[in-house]
Amino acid sequence: MKIIGIDLAGPSNHKDTAAVVCREEHHQLFIEDLQTELSDQAIISIITEQAKENDKIYIGIDAPLSYQDGGGDRETDRELRSYAKHLGVKPGSIMPPTLTRMIYLTARGIHLANMIKNSLPDKVKIVEVHPGIALASRLPIEDRPQAFLYKKDEQSRKFVHKWLSEEYFQLVDQVEDSSTHQLDACLAALACWHWSSETKSPAWHMSEQPPHHPFPFSC
Repeated sequence: MKIIGIDLAGPSNHKDTAAVVCREEHHQLFIEDLQTELSDQAIISIITEQAKENDKIYIGIDAPLSYQDGGGDRETDRELRSYAKHLGVKPGSIMPPTLTRMIYLTARGIHLANMIKNSLPDKVKIVEVHPGIALASRLPIEDRPQAFLYKKDEQSRKFVHKWLSEEYFQLVDQVEDSSTHQLDACLAALACWHWSSETKSPAWHMSEQPPHHPFPFSC
């Protein structure tokens, strides 16, 4: 079993797109591959290569993988926003998928998820994730503000990098603590791991609601 976390940017922004391939070992995730500046085809190639040697691949994608017919929030967006408030985290990063600043990311997320699913229907399971909430829900309450600081503050990123290394990952050599995109790919993998694991559970989860919302959402 392999876990892949993808931090997706808009269709023309390959530079800020990152993916990490992990395996579970001794209750931690070990990074086998970490790549940045990825096109859709590059992501598909990574997954296809993993599929040659693995029966099951679980993929967490940080992007909306559906939208609400008529626009506005999906039920999952409203519920996640409520959960964020419960955590004491500013919910501003949870935006409707059809919002002007989100729509291109949503288009890429839907397109990529369906390409992956159609290419490898028997080997992949896909979940939508939110790295910031995945982080906030696992941090000790006194450290929870780091979940909305790390995107902008270097010291906060270093804190998150160190905490992930101590709790869940072997990160020291592979992940640049200056890269929010690499960190978000790792957090996407973390959320996906807890969703897919038989021994762990997500901090927050909503099941798929086909046909309009065909993928689960988990943090």
